[in-house]
Amino acid sequence: MGFSEKFLNNASAEVTSRSMQPDFNYIEKILKQAVVNAAKTAPYFDPKDVEIYLQGCYVSNTNTRFQSKLEVIVELSKTREYDYVTMVPEEVKMRDSFFIDFDHYFDVKRFKDVLADELEKLLKVNVRKNTTTILVPAFGDLQHSIDIFPCFKYKFFRADGSSVRAKLVYDEKLEEHFLMFTNLHQDNGNLKDSMTHGNFKRMVRLLKTITAISAREDNIIHNVRGYYIECLLYNVPNEMYFTSDGKLGSIFLKVINWLNFANLDDFICQNQIWALWGNADGFWYQTAARQFINDVIEFYEAFPEKRTEIIKEDAE
Repeated sequence: MGFSEKFLNNASAEVTSRSMQPDFNYIEKILKQAVVNAAKTAPYFDPKDVEIYLQGCYVSNTNTRFQSKLEVIVELSKTREYDYVTMVPEEVKMRDSFFIDFDHYFDVKRFKDVLADELEKLLKVNVRKNTTTILVPAFGDLQHSIDIFPCFKYKFFRADGSSVRAKLVYDEKLEEHFLMFTNLHQDNGNLKDSMTHGNFKRMVRLLKTITAISAREDNIIHNVRGYYIECLLYNVPNEMYFTSDGKLGSIFLKVINWLNFANLDDFICQNQIWALWGNADGFWYQTAARQFINDVIEFYEAFPEKRTEIIKEDAE
């Protein structure tokens, strides 16, 4: 029962996708033109104020051999910055109009809508507006589907007066704006990975791979976002990522055993701003997390009888 050390090491290995860079170069070129066209259609921003860059698993080195979507940011950089701690009532009223008065302010929803229209014209393919992104399907020579995040650069002020960089995005389901702290997420993940001698990201890639294999073969583990897996493992104490023998199999069992008996109440997102449960960059709940942990344990106990897929040793 369980996984061999070879399987674990292959499943958790850092992978470089050969197709990622060409796909990003292509979509970046298209997005630059879409931004220029959008500014002509509705001239409420300057294309020079828009930054386009990659984020997500390919930047964080947590992608697996099962190809992941590319996550591309289209960020409008010049926006109003509000200090919630020192705001007077007049400034609060002005801030509220930021979302509704299109004559003076600009909202992410409008940016997202016009960008989606221009992408469809340029790509000549149907795109889909998801909760916070525009999804471009893999087609033609594109090897990846691409999640495009239209957003504003945003300064979030803490209670102590300090500030952190955030992204203001629009949620289609909730019909409201909210903040994403992707810079903090990445920085905190890199720090934890360093403090665990690389075992944190190895475990992230391993659990993502386990989820992908299960989804393909018997669907014991239902689709769980990589973001949730990463945040879940972020809450595991650093000492759980070390064992006397140093083998990944021992680390895997130690981490999963800790999660199986852990109190999940105070788990936070990797950005250390939001609680992991409820509306924080999407929806996840303790019951779903507990089910995921149980499913991973079931997967481990049933392997290899129910699973035949072998993780190839050669990287993509």
